[in-house]
Amino acid sequence: MEYIIIGNGVAGTEAAKAIRRNDNLSEIKIFSQDHYPFYSRPRLPELLAKEVNTEDIFVHNYEWYNKNKIQLFLNCTVNHIDPKNQKITLKDKSCFAYSKLLLATGSNSALPPIDGINTSEGVFTLRTVGDALTITKRASLTRTAPLIGGGLLGLEAGNGLRKLGLSLTIIEFFDRLLPRQLDGEGSVILKKKMEEMGLKFLLGAQSKSVKKSGHTKILELKDGNIVEGNFILVSAGIKPNITLAQAAGIAVTEGIFVNDRMETNITNIYAAGDAAEYNGRMYGIWPAAQRQGVIAGINMSGGKEVYKGTVPSTTLKVAGIHLTSMGDIAAEDKTIEQIKVADPSKNIYKKLFGRYPSWRNEKRRRNHTTYGKQNRCG
Repeated sequence: MEYIIIGNGVAGTEAAKAIRRNDNLSEIKIFSQDHYPFYSRPRLPELLAKEVNTEDIFVHNYEWYNKNKIQLFLNCTVNHIDPKNQKITLKDKSCFAYSKLLLATGSNSALPPIDGINTSEGVFTLRTVGDALTITKRASLTRTAPLIGGGLLGLEAGNGLRKLGLSLTIIEFFDRLLPRQLDGEGSVILKKKMEEMGLKFLLGAQSKSVKKSGHTKILELKDGNIVEGNFILVSAGIKPNITLAQAAGIAVTEGIFVNDRMETNITNIYAAGDAAEYNGRMYGIWPAAQRQGVIAGINMSGGKEVYKGTVPSTTLKVAGIHLTSMGDIAAEDKTIEQIKVADPSKNIYKKLFGRYPSWRNEKRRRNHTTYGKQNRCG
């Protein structure tokens, strides 16, 4: 057997591990556009803040690949997949045959539709080690910078730049921070805490254009406000890498369509991670990519395992703030109850959503005034 994995992120690496556990003899090749072995992407803000060195965020070093008989090809671009002849072609025209192929191509940072954002030098995103090192170098030349995006990565990156001594203004399109993880009340408490740390926020703000004046980048908002800096950092979500799959005739919608075995519509080709779409959903989070990679690797190497989805779970990694969000906070269901504990003066906000057990009929459910008193967490 010849196993080929395109992508060296968490999905691709976990798949390689699962394959090797089931098959200790066959060749495993991983092709990656990155310049480094598998590293922890969630730790990039630490690298940005110069709290760690590049090697510190490596999950596996080069010796690990040798020990597990995994061939790692870095700085490689796969240009073409030939499903009929089961081979891939690299940018340098070299070809490799596969018995089983995994597309763990991940995602790129998305850029919002802002005039001038694609062509302006000095507009950065944080997705790779290379990005972090470039931004850190640029940050040494300035004291102020705008940051577009008040999601998890935006807040973590903003905090990292704050630690480097920059005055940051974070511009968020929605009227609250972490719109996918927090409701309005929780967001107010978080905003207050982060303002106390020195960060500035413009919420419900729409960016209009990016312009340049000498070494200064000028971000103009639709309300007429101007935010300036030596560079602009954008953290506006991700865009799955599906171009390679699409060109090969693999079914794609928003992502690469897979079934519960992580199989695509083409025999012997699998997909996992940020690029994969399962049951109409794009997860875009580390735990889902990790589990999907394991499932794909098991099935590629002869096992029978099914993916049942992942409960979304995200944590804000900012010192002094303990914030975790799990599940779907936007779910609209009349059977869902909630418990809330809030003390804004102490920066405390806890909210639990739950559904009464199905065996409890509607009449009995109405007789209970709160979840908390009944100690129910269905």
